[in-house]
Amino acid sequence: MRGAHRLAAALAILAATSMPVFAAPKKGTPARVEFDRGVAAYTKGDYDAAADALGKSFALEADAETLFAWAQTERKLDRCDKALDLYGKLLLMKLPEENKDAVRVQIEECKVIIADAKPADPEGDGTKPPGAPDEDKPVAEEPTSLRSEPLPPSDEAPRAWWKNPVGGALVGLGVVAAGVGTVFLVQGSSADSDKANATSYNEYQALDDKAESRGRMGVIGLAVGGALITGGVIWYATHGSKKPNNTLSGWLAPSGGGLVVSGGF
Repeated sequence: MRGAHRLAAALAILAATSMPVFAAPKKGTPARVEFDRGVAAYTKGDYDAAADALGKSFALEADAETLFAWAQTERKLDRCDKALDLYGKLLLMKLPEENKDAVRVQIEECKVIIADAKPADPEGDGTKPPGAPDEDKPVAEEPTSLRSEPLPPSDEAPRAWWKNPVGGALVGLGVVAAGVGTVFLVQGSSADSDKANATSYNEYQALDDKAESRGRMGVIGLAVGGALITGGVIWYATHGSKKPNNTLSGWLAPSGGGLVVSGGF
């Protein structure tokens, strides 16, 4: 009768499996007390208490029946990852091959349960979870304005007035224009003087036209040259030794950005 009672208790834990019953802890030992407490909790559906008791029993006496009952209890708690660990330890024990085959069946069932519980892989089926950002579409960014800041003053010494490139260019061009105008005036004056020595009317008319055209171009050259020289002098006076007061402004936007430098140069 005692053997039949122990077998019935084990079968309650094996939960309708075809696995042969293992040897339970020896009666009267602390391990057997925890084992019986675990069996009683299992039959009442209190699987948390059953797992706790069976775990303590196995820690006190490592036997195959306790380990299998513990693994089955973890399955009832939907903790197949823990059950797989316990089944693996069971396969390392010295058991009949038919018992190991039954344990392998439990392992495969647990693996299926774990695989079914995993969420679908977004990268595997080409779908994205709700709310996931679209990587192919750039995220819009609000433009960010930067406050205009004056650039720090240059440490260089003030530029000499005669080194100003704009003023120098104006004065230089003015001198050239005035020189060309002077040449034309001289040529016009010479042609006008030669008219008195002309030997024919045609020669006289040609010298008169030359004197008039050269004189006109000379006057224009002198006028342009004078204007350019005057402009260069004015530029020197207004830009000669002053340091430029420049300002730096900038902006940032999703499409790019930029800097603007304004002021005198």
